Amino acid sequence: MVNTGDTLRKNATLDDNTTNSHTDTILNMYRALVQKMQDLFPKVDQRLLLDIIKYQTTYHDWDGSVLLKFVYPSNNIDLDSKKNWVFNKFSRVPSVEEDRTLRFKGIRIDLHVLEQVIQEDNDIEFITGSATLTPSSDSYSA
Repeated sequence: MVNTGDTLRKNATLDDNTTNSHTDTILNMYRALVQKMQDLFPKVDQRLLLDIIKYQTTYHDWDGSVLLKFVYPSNNIDLDSKKNWVFNKFSRVPSVEEDRTLRFKGIRIDLHVLEQVIQEDNDIEFITGSATLTPSSDSYSA
């Protein structure tokens, strides 16, 4: 006679191995994606990229609501000209943080726009921030 407790444990172990196999596959795919993103967008915070990808691919009517921080090297960067560039490109006036970071809330900023930003402003050392599903009503007032 077969011990049902042993059979259940054996089946659970098989299920765990199958689950781990699928889990490992998904985790390896994720790691590969993050590595590829890092290779393609080395100056952009990977969490920001993942958030933008999530909203851009899940919600086709997403308005590109982001809070961006452009970090510049501490050596002789003219932040006033960079502030003017941000205003001309995004119609937003950024604030200056820590003497080398421009911060602003924007809309219609997706991966294509981030790629353009990196190509247009080689002085940017790093881009960080956050993406949200919808803007708050007063966050984008001029």
